[in-house]
Amino acid sequence: MTDSSTQSTTPEIIVPTIKFEFPIRKSDGKQFKDAEEIYQAIGTETSGHYLLGNNKFWHGGIHISDLSAPQCVLQEPVRCIADGEVVAYRLSKDYLTSTFGEGEGSKSLKYTNSFCLVRHEYHSPPNTEEGANKGKQNKLTFYSLYMHLLPFDRYPLSPEEAPNQRIKMIAGGFTARSDAKGEPGCHTYGAIAAGTEFEILEKKGTVEVYAKGKILKGSVAGRSVGQEAWFAYKKNGEVYPRTTTGGAIAGPSWFEVLPPQREKPNYWHGKVKATVGPQPLPIYSAPAIQANGQNAGPPVGSIALVATSVVTFDSEKVVNLNIAGETRRMAECTLISGGPGGGGAVPPTFWACVENELPSPAMRWDTVTPVDEAFEKVVITSIGIKAGNPIGYLGLMENLLDESGEATRKHQVHIEVFTTDQKLEEFLQNPAGLATGKKFLRLSANKTLLKKPPQTGVVELVSDHAIELSKVPIFKNPDEWYEPKVEEDGQSKTGLIAKGEAEIISQHDWEKLGFRIVKESSAVADGFLDPDDMPEFFKGLYSDLDRLGNADGKVTPEDFPKALQNAELRSHWSKLIAYHPTEWKDTSSEAKWGRLPQILEGSPKTLAHEKTRIDKLVFWSELSGKAEVPADGLVWHFHPIEFIEYIKVKPKFEFTLDMMKKIYPGLGPSKYVDLQAIADELNANIDFFKLDTPLRRSHFFAQVMQETGPTLSVEESFLWKATSLIATFSYFSNNPSAAHALGYQTVKPIKADGTSVTQADYVEVANRAYGGRAQLGNGDYATGDGWKFRGRGLKQLTGRVNYRDFTTWYRSNLSRWPNEDHDFIETPDLLVQMKYAVRSAGYFWVDHNLHIRADAGPTEAAVDSITDIVNYNTNSRVARKENFKKIWEGEYFK
Repeated sequence: MTDSSTQSTTPEIIVPTIKFEFPIRKSDGKQFKDAEEIYQAIGTETSGHYLLGNNKFWHGGIHISDLSAPQCVLQEPVRCIADGEVVAYRLSKDYLTSTFGEGEGSKSLKYTNSFCLVRHEYHSPPNTEEGANKGKQNKLTFYSLYMHLLPFDRYPLSPEEAPNQRIKMIAGGFTARSDAKGEPGCHTYGAIAAGTEFEILEKKGTVEVYAKGKILKGSVAGRSVGQEAWFAYKKNGEVYPRTTTGGAIAGPSWFEVLPPQREKPNYWHGKVKATVGPQPLPIYSAPAIQANGQNAGPPVGSIALVATSVVTFDSEKVVNLNIAGETRRMAECTLISGGPGGGGAVPPTFWACVENELPSPAMRWDTVTPVDEAFEKVVITSIGIKAGNPIGYLGLMENLLDESGEATRKHQVHIEVFTTDQKLEEFLQNPAGLATGKKFLRLSANKTLLKKPPQTGVVELVSDHAIELSKVPIFKNPDEWYEPKVEEDGQSKTGLIAKGEAEIISQHDWEKLGFRIVKESSAVADGFLDPDDMPEFFKGLYSDLDRLGNADGKVTPEDFPKALQNAELRSHWSKLIAYHPTEWKDTSSEAKWGRLPQILEGSPKTLAHEKTRIDKLVFWSELSGKAEVPADGLVWHFHPIEFIEYIKVKPKFEFTLDMMKKIYPGLGPSKYVDLQAIADELNANIDFFKLDTPLRRSHFFAQVMQETGPTLSVEESFLWKATSLIATFSYFSNNPSAAHALGYQTVKPIKADGTSVTQADYVEVANRAYGGRAQLGNGDYATGDGWKFRGRGLKQLTGRVNYRDFTTWYRSNLSRWPNEDHDFIETPDLLVQMKYAVRSAGYFWVDHNLHIRADAGPTEAAVDSITDIVNYNTNSRVARKENFKKIWEGEYFK
């Protein structure tokens, strides 16, 4: 019999919400802030619009080309729209070619059928309100497809793509001139500062070569960034030398800044060459079972490869294995160069973590070389990918215009989002009853608004509208009214609705927001968009395309660029969820394309050409496993941009790497991984950690700054000066000889006897300083608790009792971290890993209600009140107040 008092209930597992990102970024690498901004960017596209393709066939996605996103040809990759796993891809080695016509008059046209298919499992944030829906989440399985990606051989820069040479000056003081030295009319501008960067535009001379450069960065006397100047470039074929004051050659005066290279995706199957870092890499024996979800093999002693070691492995053999309860991507590796930091021999092959992404990268993947058999075929796989990870680059598509053979030439990608989830209609109705996230004011058709005083009367609406609540003005008279503004039939309408009468919905109410499923009523849908077989609401939108487009009496893709500038039409059109056959299933001989000969009657060469391409582009029948899709090819399609805009959870506030850099300005790039990990962990738990106001965040980091110091130390240092030990700890004040034996005398780390402080000394200091401290719950010196439970984490959690309490709190909130159950009494060293360092600080903050103390205001008294709990006896109270003042007045976390 089980004692009911000892039974524990398993906490309901809350599946984290995946992250989303738009598929392209701006030329400067920054993300588009919202759908409106990206719509403006891609509004110049002339073809490849959602739903209506060439020759009136359904088109399930959108095209983004070099017309609207030239940065995605070379600089910026197309990116994955959400966390998920790559389930299938096809990679061409080079461009495919299709032939138009025959004989001497034939023409060869390039294209690419490379694609990537990603499967995503979406779970909304859980409903936190009391009631029947508490803990429920909305769920949807969907796919994102990226077609016409750049072939493998085109990743290296071609001579035509290579930018002008870019150099950076090592030496300062070289002379900038208006022309090459000795040229008529040449005059001096002044000195060039070290670190100045130039784009080389022109060169003159043979033995002594002078170059004209555009100033990109730095300082040139008499000139400014963006202007040009001449300077000494090469001598006798070598970089122009810099010299010492005595005239001796000290080395080159500049070095070349290598041009950016295209970033290769990580989902290709092939041989990976990778560099270990930023931390040493422990190595493991082979797992007993080499399959996802199994345990990793035992460590190979204490061997860890030093950072900069180079290893190779097969990407297709990467598996997810468990290490101390944590899932890590691992593979069998071979060491190429480098080695262990200490003793021990590295075996010929070994297993290691191979992750190359934040928050816990183990290495940097330098090259991925696909094996020959991985080209030109559909590869079924299961490789994790995150929102924002590179998918590929725009591929070249040379498309026929007509029977004359004239063709267009542009780089493009086809992006689509579709679902096979049979519970889609339920999902659209918000079954979890969520009211969180972005709010909208819903105005239904036939709704009546009051005219704003002094006008009288009403404004009648004829269509449904959903307006983001944050964008609706408030009118007071004296009660508060919403004052929405909408567009209907080309007219602007505005009026008032009382707050108490308004229907407020959330971003999870997809159906009420206007998302509607549309499908042909014909039972033999063949992929041709026939408006006569569509619902009435669709017919109205369809006719609006021509009315707002070129108004030539027929609907064609040429109507889209102008028609979709109308916000009302675009809002309705982009919320259509179209159920129709995929264009990637049927070959040209099948019924789906049965109308093509009729459409292209009189254009036999065009017909033959298009059929060849269709046969090369399809892939649907080859999908299997996690990529398995309906055999009939009928799926629900979403407009990709609109889908992302409404499904992503936009945080009210988000910690960024730049913010973390302000907190730790002295840290270099090698520490940015840790800073990003802090930001990521906090962003995932902002509300849970009660860091939901600028005031709370500022107080939190005022303490963290002091506890971790400028170097971001998440582990307490025991390198103490002897006199400081005596002044700080009662044990050493009673035993000063021990302090002089263990601490440094005057200069770090030299002790009074002339030897250096050792690791063993650190352990002794910790055990004597913290051993037997009742308030910390530590056992006596002999237990070693002082060292075992030394300060770790962002808040420097110290003492057995605090590690015990953290474990209790952590386990009571396991639904936030499924599959990460830990006992920090048994594994205290986990707290030096950044995610646990952050979680321990979050625990201390909320468990001691420090957020409530923070709410007292931006005052020194509030800082002191928090310091009383964090470290009452500290001598750093003034510093903590200065930290807060710096953060608060600098508005770091507004």
